[in-house]
Amino acid sequence: MDDAYIIYDKRSGHSQALNEFAREIFAMIEEQPRRLIDIEQELEALLERTLDADLKQKVAQTVAEFDKMGLIEPVAHPQENNNQ
Repeated sequence: MDDAYIIYDKRSGHSQALNEFAREIFAMIEEQPRRLIDIEQELEALLERTLDADLKQKVAQTVAEFDKMGLIEPVAHPQENNNQ
């Protein structure tokens, strides 16, 4: 089995296992709220290459799974607040 990381959610009492890819994305979100495009750009910088469509889809699916598991929730992006 590849390296796995365990996240324990105190609110639900559930644990989730994350692979390295998901753990990296979760760490970005945990650091500060990010839009999907921000996560993609940060991953491109980290990997030192442009993300192809398949990898962008994997990022979107990973974020959607975090939401489904209750690990993240939507927040208003600071730039969106300035436009109102």
